[in-house]
Amino acid sequence: MPGKEKKLTFVPAKHIEKLEAFLEKYGESDSIPWEELAKDRIAKYGKAGLALRGARYREGISQKALAKKTGISQENISKMENGQRTIGEKVARKLAKALHIDVELLMG
Repeated sequence: MPGKEKKLTFVPAKHIEKLEAFLEKYGESDSIPWEELAKDRIAKYGKAGLALRGARYREGISQKALAKKTGISQENISKMENGQRTIGEKVARKLAKALHIDVELLMG
């Protein structure tokens, strides 16, 4: 699980051309909705599941720790993140509070 420290990451030389092409296509002057960039993952996990996983990752908290903090089982958190279970309003409110996010991100 990642910590809150910033890390310096290097791009392998074999990927430089792909990165340069990406930056040229989506450089500073252009903007693209995150949903477009993540469309494959949204199709696989659902928008709410992806938001839950991203918020948990940003907070540097494991599924087990989030389960303890919210009273929601780790198994259900995993199912929600993987798009195998919908997130109801009551559960979304608990998760949003614990992860410091807007509850609307978790409401399909």
